[in-house]
Amino acid sequence: MTTDQLAKVAESQVGVRETKANGGRQIEEDQRATWLPVGPWPWCAAFVCWCVREFIGGEKVTFPLPTTPGAWDFERWCLSVDNSVKLHKPHRNKIKRGDIVVFSFSHIGIATSDIGADGIVNTVEGNTNGAGSREGDGVYRKKRHVSKIRSVIRFA
Repeated sequence: MTTDQLAKVAESQVGVRETKANGGRQIEEDQRATWLPVGPWPWCAAFVCWCVREFIGGEKVTFPLPTTPGAWDFERWCLSVDNSVKLHKPHRNKIKRGDIVVFSFSHIGIATSDIGADGIVNTVEGNTNGAGSREGDGVYRKKRHVSKIRSVIRFA
């Protein structure tokens, strides 16, 4: 189980789009990976919960999977589990493919590249759009500058 696999799970969802406001078959499946009932709420963190669940699959892990619908709450989840998962805050620009990236604008995604020399990280994010909003209509590939990243969560 490598974090490259987490990035691949996220990449497999690029192109998923809402069929109604904050809803649709796959979005509702993402939302079921959280503790909050399915409904018309922002689902970026639900997307990451679903990706982690698929990444872990049937593997035996020593920590509970994230089920939070809140982007910044991923930091609290990370601090509550064992050393299999590490929070890097500040991240010190050490971002790698397969990291969970928590943004300063209350949004979350999964890094699909290491950080570049230009400070750009490629990501896949749910509930965004072509312009990069934190309230969008689907799963998109994005390019984000490191200055927008609040913290990084890495599976050890």
